[in-house]
Amino acid sequence: MDNEQLAFLRKRRSIRKYKPEQITDEQLQALLDTAVLAATAKRQEPWYFLVIQKPEILERLQDMTGLGRPYFGAPTLIVGFARADAEAPVVDTTLAMSNIMNAAVAVGLGTCWMNNTYYLFRSHPELSEEFGVPKGYTVVGALIVGVPDQEVPVPTDRRKDVIKIIK
Repeated sequence: MDNEQLAFLRKRRSIRKYKPEQITDEQLQALLDTAVLAATAKRQEPWYFLVIQKPEILERLQDMTGLGRPYFGAPTLIVGFARADAEAPVVDTTLAMSNIMNAAVAVGLGTCWMNNTYYLFRSHPELSEEFGVPKGYTVVGALIVGVPDQEVPVPTDRRKDVIKIIK
């Protein structure tokens, strides 16, 4: 089965090379507007998004990871947090971040999930306080966002043994 929407979803790939230009405010707002439309248990919307575009802070965070330049030149970092007392905080926030990743394709941007930044905020909780994340929220994940400076990678073959259908 193939249609325009499915073809669109197949275009989303992790991008690991970005142009230095910052994404526009309109693009950023489109991503965030789409994020908050995600499915959410009991409509609790337990997410909180920290957007970092200040180059000095991005440099500092990259240095703290000890991994060189893990943001691949992306000018925007979005860190997703969830309210710990919600019904399904991690699932809800991850769904919202997935919406960001798909919306980025729609507005000509690329993204890449950053586990290193998740671990950074987990191991340095003072960062959340420094950046004004409300108390009671815990980091769920992070995305880099920017204008791709590479061809979108062709999807590789996927494992076939990870799905079972019972009829």
